[in-house]
Order: sequence, then structure tokens, then C-alpha cells
Amino acid sequence: MKKLGIFTAILIVIIGATSTWYTIAFGGTSYYVTIQDDGVKQLEKQKERKGKPKPTKLFIHYKYNEEAYTENGKEKKRTFESPRNLRHGAYLKLTYNYKKVVTTWKEVKKSEVPQKALDNLKMEEP
Repeated sequence: MKKLGIFTAILIVIIGATSTWYTIAFGGTSYYVTIQDDGVKQLEKQKERKGKPKPTKLFIHYKYNEEAYTENGKEKKRTFESPRNLRHGAYLKLTYNYKKVVTTWKEVKKSEVPQKALDNLKMEEP
């Protein structure tokens, strides 16, 4: 019985530590943007691996530097990248963490954008 209690306590600590790490590494504040222009096209060579011949593969990604808004309508400039050029007029939800990077982004419907953020985004639309 004592072993079961110790095992349960260890399991709870591991789950708690993993959850905390995930929240710190990938969690953060949500910001909303709308895409108005094409991203800046950037080429990047594949990184060389130890003992492998020099790679010739190039990767293309697009960099965006957009005005983003929190649920409360606070404005911040946010930079993020995409492997493809994003659709004009698309609404995105960005997750920005304390490491000062956008960890994730996803396209959302206009109805999913909080009203205060949407009010600010509407002013930017042409």
C-alpha cells in the first residue's frame, strides 16, 4: 500500500512538472491579427549535419510583422513566420510567450475574434 502511495505521488509530480514546462514553453498571451499584405519571402539553406555532404536544399518561408491585438484591444507589434504566403483578409490567433516569440498561430473565423480586438482590426481593413 505504501509503494502505491509513493508511486502516485511521483506520478503527480511528473505530470505537474510536464504541464508546467509545456505552459511555459508553448503557452502565452493570445493576440489577433488580420493579414493585409504578402509576407517577406526569405530563403534559408538546410543546416549542415556533422559528417554529411553539404546540403543544397533551400527552404522558403514568409515573415510577417503585424499589428496585433489582445482580447482587451491592447496593441503590440508581433513578428512571426509561415511556410507559405498567407491569404489576404485571414484572421489569425497568435500565441506569444515570455521568450518574446510567437510559438503558434492558426487561422480563425471572424466570429472567433473577441469584439475589442475585432474593432481594432476593422479599422485596419481597406
